[in-house]
Amino acid sequence: MQGKTVLVLLISLCVLSLISYGEGIGATLQDIKARGKMIVGVKTDFPPFGFVDETGTHEGFDIDLAKVLGRELFGNEEAVEFVAVTTEDRIRMLNSRKVDILAATMTINGERKKAVEFSIPYFMSGQLMLVPQKSKIMRYQDLAGKRVATILGSTGDTAIRKLVPTAIRVQLEGTAQALQALKDGRVEAFVQDDVLLIEIEKRHSELKIADWKPFEPASYGLAVRKGDREWLEFINATLSKMKANGDYKYLLEKWFGGVRAFLINLE
Repeated sequence: MQGKTVLVLLISLCVLSLISYGEGIGATLQDIKARGKMIVGVKTDFPPFGFVDETGTHEGFDIDLAKVLGRELFGNEEAVEFVAVTTEDRIRMLNSRKVDILAATMTINGERKKAVEFSIPYFMSGQLMLVPQKSKIMRYQDLAGKRVATILGSTGDTAIRKLVPTAIRVQLEGTAQALQALKDGRVEAFVQDDVLLIEIEKRHSELKIADWKPFEPASYGLAVRKGDREWLEFINATLSKMKANGDYKYLLEKWFGGVRAFLINLE
């Protein structure tokens, strides 16, 4: 009798754990539909992917991607709430369920795949170096022994650690801090994704791109919580539809039309 009781308890625990798993991990798409809007983690300091304009409105390529998802879900691209995230805190924001998805210039790599699920790639980026106009830095190899601004948790930080181990990485929280460090002379270069540095260079005549050949190319993906397969399948289907119907090409021209010649092709 005691053995049967133990068996019943074990079976009950297994059933409860399966129910909890289904509700906690795989129910995001249903949660979004029930809520009537999706909550998206986005950058606010990474033009032209994610930034806040003078009216306080979120703008950028990632923001427009999220709006297309909203349109596919609800027939309304405004059924989206944007939450600011940083490179360092974005995975924590996702896994603590503060957001439903990350559209935040997130490079796909093996380490991050341990923490999140990635969509199919939606952009290809490489690293560039921003330096003062009078700088003699020409290649990333020239960063050896020099102080280099990088963003905590970024692909640029990882790239410099791997490619130029003797560089002195000054890890900062965001773009504004890194840019100020470069202007103040506290660092000799700022390494970050190509599109961002190209955008910054256009606004700051005292700075320049050291070498227009991006290094360490990698793909961006939208990110969801581990095991959230139904939500991920919907996202991938939407991205594929965008590429087929011309929406994706339209957004590329809208946000990168002037610099596409310098960018790495996704295909």
